[in-house]
Amino acid sequence: MAIRIAAVSSATMTDNSKEFVVQTTGKYTGALELRFASDCVDDLIAALTRARGGVQPAMPNGGGSAFAAEAVAPGADAAARIEPGAADKNKPNEVRFEIPQNCTISADSGGRGLVLFILNHRLDRQAGYAFSPDAAKQLAGGLTKSAEALLAQQARPKN
Repeated sequence: MAIRIAAVSSATMTDNSKEFVVQTTGKYTGALELRFASDCVDDLIAALTRARGGVQPAMPNGGGSAFAAEAVAPGADAAARIEPGAADKNKPNEVRFEIPQNCTISADSGGRGLVLFILNHRLDRQAGYAFSPDAAKQLAGGLTKSAEALLAQQARPKN
């Protein structure tokens, strides 16, 4: 018997790290909890990615605040080019940005040696990224430098 999943609301790992629990809503069944053994999650993701055939998922309605900005060289003044709304798919120099409601960062407990970065953790628009330890350190350094530069700029007295 097939079950039609209409929406995925969250995915978490059990406390013993043996299963991933995916909260979904079925078209005719209502709320469903799907459990996947942690050993098969990579195979599931690979199978879904192959089935998708490279098509990127659509952004669901009701997401966090978003804006599009023209991609610019580091250090350039991008503020003048930021406009509300989604990036036009026909403009490859535009990037879609979202301001997450929360995030979490943790070491991968699956033994793959990755640092996990999850945006909108346990919310409808949850998204995750996995980084090697070196890439995570580079990301952390870049975030820190950029934040310090913005804080210094805000602290300067206005004339």
